[in-house]
Amino acid sequence: MRTGGRDPMPLTPEPGCRRYAASSPEAARAFLEEAYGSRLRMCAPAPPGAPYRLVHTDTGAFAGGEIDLPGRLHVTSGPPGCLVVAVVRAGRAELRDGPDEYRLAAGQVFLGGRLGSARTARTEDIRLRTVTVPWALVRAAARQAGPLPAGGTVRFTGLLPLDAARAGTWQRTAEFVHSTLLVPEAAASPLVLGESARLLAATALSVFPNNALGCLEGPPRPRDGRDATSGTLRRAIAFIESNADTDIGLAEIAAAVPVTPRALQYAFARHADTTPLGYLRRVRLAHVHAELQAAEPGDGLTVTAIAARWGFAHAGRFASAYRQAYGTTPSHTFRTRSPAR
Repeated sequence: MRTGGRDPMPLTPEPGCRRYAASSPEAARAFLEEAYGSRLRMCAPAPPGAPYRLVHTDTGAFAGGEIDLPGRLHVTSGPPGCLVVAVVRAGRAELRDGPDEYRLAAGQVFLGGRLGSARTARTEDIRLRTVTVPWALVRAAARQAGPLPAGGTVRFTGLLPLDAARAGTWQRTAEFVHSTLLVPEAAASPLVLGESARLLAATALSVFPNNALGCLEGPPRPRDGRDATSGTLRRAIAFIESNADTDIGLAEIAAAVPVTPRALQYAFARHADTTPLGYLRRVRLAHVHAELQAAEPGDGLTVTAIAARWGFAHAGRFASAYRQAYGTTPSHTFRTRSPAR
């Protein structure tokens, strides 16, 4: 999911992901240009032996990065090919994006740039954690609430979160996704990666100022209520049950019915007392239960692997949902499965 077209650094294989690393000034320049479209110039080089650390993990659905750049640097970037959100972990930066200027310090969250705008930055001993999401996912997340703004383009109007609470929301979400990638079974699951990417896109829209906020927070349209019928519910359930093993979300379910995402949500609330994604999780949980019961000793399967294959990345949340549905733990079901014949 990089913006460039060739591998910038030797990669380290990892289930479900590709990792690129750079650890020298020369490699850092190539890395930043390839992964982020940024050019690097050193104003005051770092002391000899100062650690450069740049790691880019590309899942295909989104990417995560760790960037440590010692010394004082000047960075220039063109319009970003993807949405880039960064958290300053240490150091400081002065960022110019068009006519706007920002001073950033440790703990702050910011957008790496806006669609259609170039930016420059001066950094000092900066350490960043980044998340990169395709613009198509951002547009899809905005479209779930209603028609896109005039022109059909989502534009961010500022690089800082709307308030401190929303900055915290981004940090918690990004940390949750980062911890997910540390579990090999989850990092290899297309369902987990797809859901994580949609979560990141939706969170970015709610955290940073943009022209789609009116769509996200606006009142429902009369047609959405009229379309929230039992027939809509039946078609959605049929689609979910036939496609539970594929990477689908609210937008894909609504398009298959077809109704707007908001009408779909109304239909499930009105006729099933749940949400579309809640029903999807219930169906996937049933598949996990069946596979735990059917697994045979010696087949190499684990509870974690089966759960991740069906999109359950967080062990604690999965175990809680499983116990609520089946009155026992997934590990107990797995241990007491029928012996092989």
